[in-house]
Amino acid sequence: MRQRKNPFEIFGLSPQIVKKLDEEILFKLIKAIYRVFQFAYHPDRGGDSKKALEINLAFEKINLEKNPESFKSYRNKYIKRLSRKTLRTELEELKAQNRKLSFYNELLKEKLWRYLENGSLYLENFFETHKGLKLRLFDMVTYMNFSGLRNAKKQMFFKDVIITKKYVLKRTNYEKYYRKFLNYKYIGCIKREYLEPWFLLERESKEGNQRFKNFIPKEVFVKECLIYLEPEIKINSYVFFYSPENLQKIVLEGVVIECKEMEEDEILNIFKDKVINLEEKASELKSLSGGIVEF
Repeated sequence: MRQRKNPFEIFGLSPQIVKKLDEEILFKLIKAIYRVFQFAYHPDRGGDSKKALEINLAFEKINLEKNPESFKSYRNKYIKRLSRKTLRTELEELKAQNRKLSFYNELLKEKLWRYLENGSLYLENFFETHKGLKLRLFDMVTYMNFSGLRNAKKQMFFKDVIITKKYVLKRTNYEKYYRKFLNYKYIGCIKREYLEPWFLLERESKEGNQRFKNFIPKEVFVKECLIYLEPEIKINSYVFFYSPENLQKIVLEGVVIECKEMEEDEILNIFKDKVINLEEKASELKSLSGGIVEF
């Protein structure tokens, strides 16, 4: 008889990360993944009802706020897998395979990164027949950092990103206007099951708390992420951007919840009253102030 999955396994977390993160941070991560799963698998949104039920039952078992004892029990059982002989054997086999493929992987990463620096062929082909893409994102980094605050509101964890051939527009739910970025490039997506970015993100200590930043250093991204990168934008995947002016930071914008094509009229309507061009605004204010205001 096949053994049932541990709830942490259902949420796509490895025993290593379950062991390394403390309980509160781990549960914040679980809640963030649970929220994304709800969008992806809820039957009302055309998802898999069996998968949705499995996720709900798993969340109940490791709900630290309502059932801390169950959380601790399943966590301890999952961590014990690290010491199992079968797992050690599998890890040794994977290490051996990795040594054989390391040369080819490094060569692939180098060539792929050069391709990315010269532009994405996927979007170039897309914009030959379409005007834009609108992404609805769940900002997991913001959720991890601020979901525990009393005044945190649900809308601050979601954002819209519009990608066109020449620029990118970004707006969080609590903002009225989109911000326009001329030098901001889509780099690709990575399926959530392929990556646990929490080990890779830069962090900072603020007011005694450690917070995640929303970017991964380039050298870390090339080493750990590039091999999983896909050009197509897919639901339930991490989406990454970068600025050609600062190739040392690869920005994790969030998890893709929705993706839809946009027509030219729709983009123009957004520009009529919902876009702030930061560069033009700065120039205008500087001119009105006689050059006194600096940005």
